[in-house]
Amino acid sequence: MKKIYLLPILLFFIGCGQGSEKAVVDKNFEALNAFVVDLDYFTLREEFKNNKEQLNTRDSLYFEAILANAFNNPEKSNEAIDTFFKTPKAEITDSLAEKMLATKLTNHIYRAEYKAAVEINEKLQQQYAHLLDSTKLKDLQNTHKIWKALENTKPQKVKIAADVALPIVKDKVGLSTLATNIGGSTTNFVFDTGANFSVIQRSVAENLGLKIIPAQFDVDAATGLKVKSDLAVAEKLQLGEITATNVIFLVFDDKDLSFPTIDYEIKGIIGFPVIRALQEIQLTKDTLYVPQRPNKYSLKNLAYDEYMPIIQVTHKNDKLRFNFDTGAQTTSLYSKFYKKYHTEIDKNYTKTSLSTGGAGGQVALEGYVLKNVPLAVGKAAATIETIRLFPEKIGVTDSLHGNLGQDFIGQFEVMIISFKSASILFR
Repeated sequence: MKKIYLLPILLFFIGCGQGSEKAVVDKNFEALNAFVVDLDYFTLREEFKNNKEQLNTRDSLYFEAILANAFNNPEKSNEAIDTFFKTPKAEITDSLAEKMLATKLTNHIYRAEYKAAVEINEKLQQQYAHLLDSTKLKDLQNTHKIWKALENTKPQKVKIAADVALPIVKDKVGLSTLATNIGGSTTNFVFDTGANFSVIQRSVAENLGLKIIPAQFDVDAATGLKVKSDLAVAEKLQLGEITATNVIFLVFDDKDLSFPTIDYEIKGIIGFPVIRALQEIQLTKDTLYVPQRPNKYSLKNLAYDEYMPIIQVTHKNDKLRFNFDTGAQTTSLYSKFYKKYHTEIDKNYTKTSLSTGGAGGQVALEGYVLKNVPLAVGKAAATIETIRLFPEKIGVTDSLHGNLGQDFIGQFEVMIISFKSASILFR
């Protein structure tokens, strides 16, 4: 960014009017980019619409690419990125170029273009390492193992032969599972929008005859723990009349999906890449309905940060952002929520010991148990009797206000998720 900030100084001597105009453009960019940093794509969408005419072409393309990526249109995002890189090089700073390439990397992953993902990943590491902090660099090095292992794998394809109604079976801990057929064998897998990828136990993958691809990359669990994973590809996976080919699974050791204290284990998880490819799902307590042709919705309250679905939630007239996780039994609140309401929380509640679990095991943390918390999604409002609040960062949880779970979802008869229309509705 330093290169571009030299320009207003030079223009001050050439003409104060032009310098002021450039300063206004930079100020508009910084204000909008603050929403990008805060993962507030909903406000960014509105503010960009209102301020687009005041931005230069390069900055406008930048926000167009970010928004198209966030609202599930990777093709449009890549078009904006390609046009962005055709603008005069003097107008492209390294920091903006790095962000655009990182966005393009995510778009390639969305589209299962693994070889292209490898190329962008390597370019970021080789040409932009000086802009990356140690966390981002380690993440690129870690995920490079995934895309490199998959670079010759065909893209995932999903075919929906007709409108499909699939029975949902609740497992021992109340998670929704679907009968999942791989290689002629049927196993109940958890259906989980909060899982960035589909997951399978190593022993289950071996029993189903899946070829395991050694990768040994790190996966961050919701607890903040790290779990080692390999990969497997299911050439064909069936959910009733829905057929998915070339489905990628993370392969966890059995112990990392086992919870011996409650005599429970997860055989596998149908994760976000498969779920999003369905375009629209309608969930009741006992049925998953998938229309062959998705409907149109206008709520536009569903966005993505890379592979993480984000839902806009209202609390006390404030627009908040929650991770959307149908695999979570309960809603949780995070450090961002605590920072916003800490005065009220400290006044009315005292800290207690809380336990949270996920892949890799369980951890005990200090937090609060809040009572009768009202939340709303669109026009659908509900009160949750008790919610755990973790006031300190757990993994990457400080970027959102909380995680919406089944204690909210279950208060409605139907939940509709339209990935095509970027909308979630409860009825």
